[in-house]
Amino acid sequence: MRKIGIILITVMLIASLFTGCAASGNPAPAASTEAAAKWPDKKPFQIIVPFKTGGDTDFHARTYAKYLEPILGTSVVVVNVDGANGSAGSIQVRDSKADGYTALFFHDSMLMNKVVEVSDFAHEAFDVAATGIMDNSYILAVNAKSPYKTLEDLINAAKATPGKLNYASSIGGYTYYVGRQLEELTGTDFNIVDAGGGTDRNAALLAGKIDTNVNPYGIMKPYIDSGDFRVLAVFSENRSDLFPEVPTAKEQGYNLIAHRAYFLSFPKGTDPKIIDKVSAAMEQVSKMPEYATDIAKAYSVEPAYMNTADTKAYLDGAMKEFEAAKDMILK
Repeated sequence: MRKIGIILITVMLIASLFTGCAASGNPAPAASTEAAAKWPDKKPFQIIVPFKTGGDTDFHARTYAKYLEPILGTSVVVVNVDGANGSAGSIQVRDSKADGYTALFFHDSMLMNKVVEVSDFAHEAFDVAATGIMDNSYILAVNAKSPYKTLEDLINAAKATPGKLNYASSIGGYTYYVGRQLEELTGTDFNIVDAGGGTDRNAALLAGKIDTNVNPYGIMKPYIDSGDFRVLAVFSENRSDLFPEVPTAKEQGYNLIAHRAYFLSFPKGTDPKIIDKVSAAMEQVSKMPEYATDIAKAYSVEPAYMNTADTKAYLDGAMKEFEAAKDMILK
């Protein structure tokens, strides 16, 4: 498996340690009907973010928590459990008691972890609640000092020097998939390197250690605003109203669309009434103007609520897409 073999082995070993420490695979009994009716009964509601503090997933979870608290009538506590590209936190939630007091806030990378065999499960191992955000802001950026002014410039350089231009990614993450799509679509061969999370990749691009970085706009926004990064394209159907000056890859001749859903899910066996309550609360948050302002200002995204059924359908479809592209991803 080109470019990811050694790293995958390391990540799988980390994930296996958590699996080995976990409880048996049988889900805990669901909360009783009476308990579900009282939920959350003034008890803290814990949301696990499977990454370090400070990233986009962490921000979105904490922002949701702030607005969920008064709706649910209890404290909403965000806990970061980093490791194995999100699998460590996912395992912790999967094996938690299904009483409605522990949930996972994750995105499409959960599915990619299964495809690249970092983990052996995805959303089917959980009871999905709802989606809060659909991030359509994936951009490709370069250091402002680089010679690349357009996406075409970068593509031509990559064709002229196969395997030389460094494309930063988190191996097994969604940006890795976007990079492999870009290679297949353009007939190029980037050197796809694991440069860590968004903060690490920003530092690497700023220092000139990598040639290009793909991430949601908000992750690179401070460096774009400062003039340190130049954005060459956004991988969306249409230009964003929040940064309309950035052309789409599609309008430049490269039909590559990238997005990911940030969704909340519970251990298997959680009472559906609890899931319904949380889904309804998330819908309320999505309609708040102040919430929309918070996420637009910080990460240049907009609310995009999807209920339980629609979230499941989206994740099922995304899983089929990733599995169909498995040979390309692992090539």
